[in-house]
Amino acid sequence: MGHAHHFLSRLDRVALPHVELALSLYRDESLLRYIFDRARVPDGAERVALSLDHPEDGPFLIVTRAGRFVTCLGEGMKVSNLPVVTRGQIDAISARAGELRERLVAAKALTGGRGLRALLRRIYEAADELSREEFLAISALQPLYGFEFLRLYLHAACELNDARDLLLPLLRKTDKLKPAYDDALLAYWRTLWAMSHFAVLAALDGREVLPPSILALLDQGSTFTWPTTRQGYLPLAIRGAWAAARIGKPLLGRYKRFYQEAESELQNIDGSLALLSIGMRHARLRAEAEKALGTDIPVKWRDTAFGKFTRAIRQMARSVAESERDDPEALLASIRNFGAHLWVQIMKPRPAGPLRYERPEDVPDDLSRAVMANTMQCYLRQSKGLSDALAWLFTLVPWAARAAPEELYLPRAAVAAIHMPFRTELALNVLRQMLDHRAPVTQTRPEGPTRKGPCPCGSGKKYKRCCEEKEAEVEVETEAEAE
Repeated sequence: MGHAHHFLSRLDRVALPHVELALSLYRDESLLRYIFDRARVPDGAERVALSLDHPEDGPFLIVTRAGRFVTCLGEGMKVSNLPVVTRGQIDAISARAGELRERLVAAKALTGGRGLRALLRRIYEAADELSREEFLAISALQPLYGFEFLRLYLHAACELNDARDLLLPLLRKTDKLKPAYDDALLAYWRTLWAMSHFAVLAALDGREVLPPSILALLDQGSTFTWPTTRQGYLPLAIRGAWAAARIGKPLLGRYKRFYQEAESELQNIDGSLALLSIGMRHARLRAEAEKALGTDIPVKWRDTAFGKFTRAIRQMARSVAESERDDPEALLASIRNFGAHLWVQIMKPRPAGPLRYERPEDVPDDLSRAVMANTMQCYLRQSKGLSDALAWLFTLVPWAARAAPEELYLPRAAVAAIHMPFRTELALNVLRQMLDHRAPVTQTRPEGPTRKGPCPCGSGKKYKRCCEEKEAEVEVETEAEAE
């Protein structure tokens, strides 16, 4: 940063506390650039006004986009039409910068100074044992590598698809795989968890993770969270739900359309989870999200087994939303209570230690919730405990959607206390549950017009806006007469 004698000579225009702030910014080029980046200074702005106090009355520092300090304007002096970064923004962004610097120190300690490659390797190798402290250290890199984390998330999802194409046909022939496949199973297990970690890391900046072109990277008819939901396991799905909630509004329209057209159990779960989580995190979007959740399944599915199951999924999401609105504390208490009992049971066969509690009420709140978010409950069709897994997945959403990202992870001491070496059976269990879920299970369409196609009556309207609506009305009237 060039020396700015004129700027320094004009510091006598401001009070001493403002001088100290001005000099701290002058001496810290990296902080200044970070402020410019996070405050979204317009790309075409050659100069920027940094407010040291009042956003309109100043005083102000005038700084070029390149970081050269031009002058200092006293209180009441006007900044013309320059973009202004307010004092509130400066304080908030500076605090965030300080936190990031602390995390960078932790990240350096975690890798022994070996850099980004070592951190990424740790995300893969840790799998289900990535600790809260490690996540915090890795998250320091998110402002620099947010889009890279997003790319790695989508790439991991593709790798899992390719691995399933290889492994599932083998499992249809035999219940166990030969030892030659042990490395492939370990890689599958690690990629499965790494994908969920990347989902959280990619979404830390919320809507900023989604430039206008990113949705084009998703398959037609897919969603941002489909890679985490389609695996069928609670810890992965809850991280995906957190990411959808963190991004929020840019995804809402897509999920509303996806939910209306969902034609498999997993698609209904994915749409329900995302809409519920977005509504829970964003008060302004809650009414719109819950209205979408109230959408009934298409008429053609209503009397089928598929229709009954998907209706139950949608009702579960609506019930959680209603329960959270009526008594949010009771919902949080139920999560804490169940997680605390679960932790006591997990630790009972282990040696005595600081994290072995005899009574559930002694388990710390953050530990009881985190253990629920890391329990490998499966909600794929025909899996044991399907209803319990779905119930707890949706029950966790109001807490998870608003949680700090690190709260989704167990503390390092807890991970060490329950550590178990990898066994191929872990990955095999995941794959066996997916034998009926290689791809979205699309129900066979009945013969006749499509919902978005022209209505066969010749009205010129789409079928869903014409005779389908009339058929639904007739069905409702018939049911009423029968009652």
